[in-house]
Amino acid sequence: MTRERQEIGAAAERIAAAFLRRQGIDIVDSNVAVGRGEVDLIGRLGRRRIIFEVRSVTTGGNPLDAFDRPKADQLWRLSSELGIGRVDLVAVGFSQRFVTIHWIPHVL
Repeated sequence: MTRERQEIGAAAERIAAAFLRRQGIDIVDSNVAVGRGEVDLIGRLGRRRIIFEVRSVTTGGNPLDAFDRPKADQLWRLSSELGIGRVDLVAVGFSQRFVTIHWIPHVL
């Protein structure tokens, strides 16, 4: 992964965390290593823990397209290992004029 792509991913995670906080989610951890995988964000809503997968695009495409079957399978495994039964997706799209954010609860 290029340095630029890493910086875009980190920016997307910061934007997603700030957005989720405004929605009442308590972000309790980020970039959690689980075996050979990683969970972007872990949040809490009331007593329920939630994994948030953050995907980003810069090409003007749909950021939801960045969430594919291999990623879903990996997140299912990681969520099982962590004992967290809910996975949400936060898709962040960057364009020259604005940033879009889509939060899709219960993708897994």
